[in-house]
Amino acid sequence: MKVDSIYPAYNARHLKPDQVGESFIWSDNFNKLIHDGHSVVLGARGCGKTTLMKMLTIPALKSWNDDRAISIRQTIPFYAVYISTDIYWDVKNNTYSTQLERFNGFDRIISLFSVNSNVFTSLCDTFQYIIDEQIKYSESNEIELCKALIDAWQLNNVIPKLPFVKEALNKRVDEVNQLVQNLIFNYQEGDRVPHYPYFNLSFETSVESVIPIFERIYSLSGKKKWALCFDELEFAPTWLQDKLFRSLRSRKQFLLYKLSASPILSHELEKMLQSEYAATSGNDMQIIKMWNSSDSETFSLQIIDSLLRKKFNGKKAADFFGSNEVYNSSNLYKQGSTFHKKIMELAGKDASFAKFLEGRRIKPDHPLMEDKQLRDTLFRKIKPIVYFRNFYIDEINLTPRENKILYRSRKKTNDLFSGLEVLMKICDGNPRWLIGIINSILLKASDNGADKQLQFDELYSAALKFKNVIANIPVGKNTNLPLIDIIDKIGLYFRNQVLGQEFIMDPKGTFLVDEKSTDVSDDIVFLLEKAISQGAIILLDSQDDGFDFRIRKKKFKLSYLFSLLYDLPLRNYPDAKLSECIRGIRYLNQKTLFD
Repeated sequence: MKVDSIYPAYNARHLKPDQVGESFIWSDNFNKLIHDGHSVVLGARGCGKTTLMKMLTIPALKSWNDDRAISIRQTIPFYAVYISTDIYWDVKNNTYSTQLERFNGFDRIISLFSVNSNVFTSLCDTFQYIIDEQIKYSESNEIELCKALIDAWQLNNVIPKLPFVKEALNKRVDEVNQLVQNLIFNYQEGDRVPHYPYFNLSFETSVESVIPIFERIYSLSGKKKWALCFDELEFAPTWLQDKLFRSLRSRKQFLLYKLSASPILSHELEKMLQSEYAATSGNDMQIIKMWNSSDSETFSLQIIDSLLRKKFNGKKAADFFGSNEVYNSSNLYKQGSTFHKKIMELAGKDASFAKFLEGRRIKPDHPLMEDKQLRDTLFRKIKPIVYFRNFYIDEINLTPRENKILYRSRKKTNDLFSGLEVLMKICDGNPRWLIGIINSILLKASDNGADKQLQFDELYSAALKFKNVIANIPVGKNTNLPLIDIIDKIGLYFRNQVLGQEFIMDPKGTFLVDEKSTDVSDDIVFLLEKAISQGAIILLDSQDDGFDFRIRKKKFKLSYLFSLLYDLPLRNYPDAKLSECIRGIRYLNQKTLFD
């Protein structure tokens, strides 16, 4: 079953580089990517990997309107060759792989041919960008270049101009596609399969030979390096991933590799990348983990400001979307503040909270503390929990006869899930989600601003869409527990920590994947790896200077977007074992939630 992402219209995959550049927002991750060295960008779908990779190209940088743009255009130390991964490169995982297996390795030949063709076409594009933008045009130079390309790539009867070279490459791809169909339907096992000389080409050696020719013809030798930018390698065949990650130890000094992939690399790469001779972070390349970005909220605010300017120029984001008092610090601990009122309200209906306060020598009906430092630390810590419990809990009756908690309807939670602070956090730095949500709000907002209900409605709609995406992820053959049920169990476990019988200052709000398969099966781990790729769960304790291959013993959190579905504050709390979350919780009014 196909798994769609939310807000596909904002996928940079569908945009030309110049369109990407027109709306690009600077980030620390981009600053890292433009350095003179190999890079590996890791992140979930929608986190902006493709945008960063396309922004390295000449047309994207040219269309970028930013104070830094001129300087970067002049100083970027390489020419970028952007290569989008085609899912059909991975013949083994496509529907026709079994039909080609009977032809003795022809599936591998087709995979190699497909990758070569894409790289050659992308290199033609880059040559054209450079000629158009940075070089005085000379027809004789273009003819000399194209004759060299035609010879190197074994093309026949092609007019020596770059557009015609690209046409010839595309025509050859179409001819090979027809050959594949012919093999599947008309050939028998043991029949002799056509093997054209160009099947023996290698994009690596070809690029290494052709680029110096281009530099010689256009007198560019030594001015810049060349970066092969392979995007979305999680869809590429294993042989290509292996080859590219090995290349990070450098074959030629004038070539750089900029690679992007999912947060968790395949197990097949693990042995190679942990070998003695593998490339290492800091020495051979730089790893950029999109979810670890320190400027995530600043980046989100810049996106919000940019979208707001386009629709309502002159409006300030803080005024337009308002502020959320759960996360802001204005008038926080003063007597008579809103927070103090919330404390007193909650203490009046939650005996466990009143007891918590009394244990710290705070009067529930007069919640002040003399020690300013202690007061600020404690109140800042409990503030979101106080707001959420006070909002959702109507009454806690723990008498032997009643023994239950009465909750409010979720329909009025716009106070908790609206405001600029929430919008900056809710997407975990995922620009595609944020752009989709903000545009949806702005489409319905008036000049006076976006009211809380509108913001909540659009956020809740986005959360439901994302839940549907996760629900469409196939379970596989070895388990009958869908991924969405695992997410549900985790989310409801955390909800009970925040809104359960007892007030807990440090509720469990993240989870640690158990080490043993007897506690959490490999099938569940397999599904969670898919959730990481989709951004449904986010790795928290990853090291900046290493790759992640396995998720056992690692700490994760649910995407903040799920917080709307499970009534959770946008905070990272201490971890619980995943097995504990999956076992379910025991409510006051029933056996267990999952019985």
